[in-house]
This record gives sequence, structure tokens and C-alpha cells, in this order.
Amino acid sequence: MNKMDANKPITKPQVAFVSATSIAAELADVVQVAKEMSISVKNAKAIANRAGAKARGFYPITDFIDEMSLDTMRLVKAINKESLELSRTAIADLRCNESYHKFQLARAKAMDAKHLTSLDQPMAHLQDVLRDKRAQIRKKARQLNNLLDEISKHMSVANVIISNSRIEAVNAEEFRQNLETIADNLEVACNKIRQHVKNSYRQLSSAMQQWS
Repeated sequence: MNKMDANKPITKPQVAFVSATSIAAELADVVQVAKEMSISVKNAKAIANRAGAKARGFYPITDFIDEMSLDTMRLVKAINKESLELSRTAIADLRCNESYHKFQLARAKAMDAKHLTSLDQPMAHLQDVLRDKRAQIRKKARQLNNLLDEISKHMSVANVIISNSRIEAVNAEEFRQNLETIADNLEVACNKIRQHVKNSYRQLSSAMQQWS
């Protein structure tokens, strides 16, 4: 066994656990915003139906945004699952780390004990478990980051589509103001989601930097 310094306990990954729960809380609001987007899209579709040919260009736009809002909710569900698994792994890591630290203290207090080497095997096992748990944490952090990337890409595309919707609203004549208001609401929703995702990025990045 590669003996470790008894005075140098392994860093505890509480930050990974806190990060995971914070991200889950942050993205709970994203689901609500995505639902609001879906409602706005349904309102836009109703107006476009009344406007007929004047708002023909709105149909593919509303279909896209409706699909995007549903996809965003799917991604948030996947992120929540990964966050929960990250929390569980971080807790397991923390408990294993505490056990290892107790062995370190026992070794430090009994340097001259006859059977001191009996601690080698359980400590080596704990080291293996810790390496595995921390590899899992890094992997899950990358998966979370990738899922957040997907939502960010959706919001970037949505902004372009919303800009196009304003152009189409001009042709809707008496329905223009209603459609422009809906476009404004969708833009606000996208910005809210983008901010929540940005906060989640920051939580994840900060936690993993501290933990590593």
C-alpha cells in the first residue's frame, strides 16, 4: 500500500453535494418558465388561427418554440436526475472519507502498536473506493455540464426564432400588437432560463474547482 500522510486528510467533497442540490433548485424555476413559454405559444397559435393568411409565417415559429419548451423540460428532468445521483455519490464519498480520516487518526495515535499494519488493508480499500467515487463525481459533473450546454443552445436558437417572429408579426396587421407582445413574453422567458442556466454553470464550476 502507498502509505498516506496521517496528518493530511483527504478533502471532503461537501461542495459537490451543495452544488448538485443548488442546481436542482435553480432549474426548478426553469420548468415553470418553460411551461409559461408553452402557454404563450398556444396563445400565439390561437391568434395566428384568427389572423389566417396574415400570420401564416407564425405557424412554423410557434411549432418550433413549443417543441423547444417541451425539450427544455425534458433536459431539466435529466439534469435533476444527474444532480440527485451526484448528491448521492458525494454523500457516499464523504462518509468514506470520514472513515479513512478515522483510520489516519488511529494510525497517528498508535505509531508503535504491534499490529499497526492491520490497518493497511482497510485503508487501501477505502482509497480505492474514494478514487472510484471521485471519478464518478467528475463524470457526472461533465454530464451535467453537457446538459446545461444543450439548454443554452436551445435558448440561443430561440432568440433568433423570436426575432423572426417579430418580422412575421408586422404582416399580421390588426393582430400585430398581440403577436409582438407574445414575442416579448417569449424573449423574457428565454432570458430567465438563460440566467438560471448561467447560475447553474457557476455553481457547478465553482464546486468542482474547490473539490478538485
